[in-house]
Amino acid sequence: MPDNIKFNIDDKEILAKPGQTILQAAMDQDIYIPYLCYYPKMKPQGSCRACMVEVTANGRTMTVASCTTPPMPDSKVVTNNEEIGNLRKNVIELLMAEHPHGCLTCHRIELCGPQDICQRHVSVTDRCTVCPKNERCELKDTVRSVELDLRTPLNYHRRNLPIHSDDPFYDRDYNLCIVCSRCVRVCDEIRFVNALTLTSRSGVSLVGTSNGSSLLESGCEFCGTCVDVCPTGALTERSYKWEKSNKDIKTICTNCPVGCSMIGEVNKLDKIIRFRGDLAGVPNEGQTCMRGKFGYDYPNHANRLKKSYIRDNGILKKIAKDDLYKLLSDTLSNYEPSEIGIITSPRGSNEDQYIISKFAKSVLKT
Repeated sequence: MPDNIKFNIDDKEILAKPGQTILQAAMDQDIYIPYLCYYPKMKPQGSCRACMVEVTANGRTMTVASCTTPPMPDSKVVTNNEEIGNLRKNVIELLMAEHPHGCLTCHRIELCGPQDICQRHVSVTDRCTVCPKNERCELKDTVRSVELDLRTPLNYHRRNLPIHSDDPFYDRDYNLCIVCSRCVRVCDEIRFVNALTLTSRSGVSLVGTSNGSSLLESGCEFCGTCVDVCPTGALTERSYKWEKSNKDIKTICTNCPVGCSMIGEVNKLDKIIRFRGDLAGVPNEGQTCMRGKFGYDYPNHANRLKKSYIRDNGILKKIAKDDLYKLLSDTLSNYEPSEIGIITSPRGSNEDQYIISKFAKSVLKT
């Protein structure tokens, strides 16, 4: 087995696993390098150039994309200096020319509250606050990390592309696309579907379907992986589109026996508003299917029973848990174990079903 590679990054000696790139090794050590086109589990592409670093090896110093370059033994890597900082700013400035950036480059960003609306300086279509991925946007995080301060304010040239909302489950607004090609690559490399591809419009690269058809006609499985990997608001779930997540919860998808690891986003009313695959999940490694990604609204159903009830003369009435336990104990004691059965929800997790089964066998003896 090949040995780990020792190299220096920002005056810190670290070890890179065989096959790792500089970016991956840095991420393992919690060393931040900005990036936009890279995504875990996918092949590195190096197209955004936001992850450029300075590498010194064998007496030579060069600037390389850290997401595609493996570390060399005993090399020295600098993730941020004046030259690298200016290079990243130039790259981001080019992206900003075709992406709304009024809020991203505003000098008052630190004082801007979530409910504030700028009336004089930023047009409506140029505001982050009207983007469905506001505060979930990786581009915003990258701009903040490079401390972008435009020397010459760039005008936002809106592409005036139509918003595609004729397909199920999610919307596509390519006016917000930075053409990182994550969605295209994940559909090709991981899902093996190729529903999305890079197209050309007046010599400009855009994301779309091969012949301009709908996603339904292009063979899309609507797994939602492209939505999860999109770093901007170009691809967004239609349900609860504008809802802001208050916390994340780890859970297991109950739609089938595979047991995919999921991360649910919950709003301040404790309502589940989104699901995404857990990259650390062993069964699915961040992937989802249509039912796992979009078929989650049943916990939010208005008719869901959230408290204990008993039927009294045909009418459902709430009952306290302690009273319910006593009632169950008194009622079940009147029956033989062979006369008792338990009905469980098919949506319950394996752990829930195991506990119920153990209770039935050990306590009820049925």
